[in-house]
Parts: sequence; structure tokens; C-alpha cells
Amino acid sequence: MSFGATLQTLVDNVRMDTVFVIHPTGAEMVSQTVSQQGTIEGQVVSRVGQGSGSTIMELTPNGINLAGMKDLSGLVVNDTKGFTAVFHSATKNAILGSVVSDASERDIQQRLDIGVQINNLPALRAAQQRHAITESLAR
Repeated sequence: MSFGATLQTLVDNVRMDTVFVIHPTGAEMVSQTVSQQGTIEGQVVSRVGQGSGSTIMELTPNGINLAGMKDLSGLVVNDTKGFTAVFHSATKNAILGSVVSDASERDIQQRLDIGVQINNLPALRAAQQRHAITESLAR
């Protein structure tokens, strides 16, 4: 069997989707996308973490300590409402969607979809049928 998950966080008009594959040894991030529907005047959206060129430490306002999040990938939304940071991560034991904000009147939503794929389903069905026939003959 294979397990996967899609974690989605929506902050006002900005959406971050992260797709994970979960293995027995851990979790792997397959993709992370950020999309924006429309623009809000004065809004600045920045990616943070690996490959983004920015760290959370550079974009966090004074008074908020996100040193523990410095190695995570995510996004920062800054505008007249305030500061909001979003991080997605996964391990073999947990899927985490973190939101840190000092903003007022933000619409923040999170959604998690988990998928299970059963590999070689025809062979599994055949084995179940053989087992059922053997059990019925043994009676």
C-alpha cells in the first residue's frame, strides 16, 4: 500500500498546497505550490525555506520568534492586516500545518486530504478468493 497526503492552507486570497508521499521510513515532499487569486493592495507574499532565497528569520517582525521554523518551507503574507506565516511538513508519524499570525480579520482555512493506494489489487483479490475457497472446502 502507498499513502499520500495533500495539505492546503488558504490565507485570504493566497493558497499553499503541499503534496507528500509517506513511506515506512518517512515522508517526502513531492511538490509545494503557492497561488494567489486576485490582489490585495499592499499585500506582499513571499516564499521561505529551501530554494526560495529567503528565510523566515528575515521576514518575521520584531516580537515574534520563529527560530524553530527556520528549516521549514512555507510562505509569508504581509499586508495592512499584519503578518502571517504558513508552514507544511510531514514525517512518517505526523502531518503538520502550522500558521503563525499577528494579523487581524484574516480568513484562514486548512484542509488535509489523505489518499491510500492499494498496489497489485487484482493479486490481493485472487488471494482472498483462494482463501475463501480453501476455507469452505475445509469445513
